[in-house]
Amino acid sequence: MAVPAGVKTFTAGAVLTAEEVNTFLMAQAIPVFANAAAAGSAMPTPSEGQFRFLRDTDSFEVFTGTSFVSAGGGGDVGFENTFMLMGA
Repeated sequence: MAVPAGVKTFTAGAVLTAEEVNTFLMAQAIPVFANAAAAGSAMPTPSEGQFRFLRDTDSFEVFTGTSFVSAGGGGDVGFENTFMLMGA
């Protein structure tokens, strides 16, 4: 995964390149997965500091470099209504 390069302000009509998608969008989005097994299949090599949201437990997790640990959530807290989450 690309290392986030900061924030970019996109302008109407500007061309969005693959590099910009990978650097500014995908690297800074929070993917949503049905459960940890689905996340493991989709993200076999996560980067340190990468987040994920698991729908089955409503949990928000961050990768420490060796494993995902809780970053909040669990129960009916509605993280999907608070953060911009992307995924199925």
